[in-house]
Amino acid sequence: MIAVSDSSPLIALAKIGKLDILKELFGEIVIPKAVWYEVVVKGKGKPGAEDVRKAEWI
Repeated sequence: MIAVSDSSPLIALAKIGKLDILKELFGEIVIPKAVWYEVVVKGKGKPGAEDVRKAEWI
């Protein structure tokens, strides 16, 4: 199953080291470009930025 996510679950789960829970539940996560920008680009150095950038399943 494919799910669409906004930034809140990505950041919150990354903070507690559980981002992979989304992969286990859905297999693939799709995020809008604006969410990618908010989490990875604008959020560089903050929780979730590197985890989301490196996750090939997102």
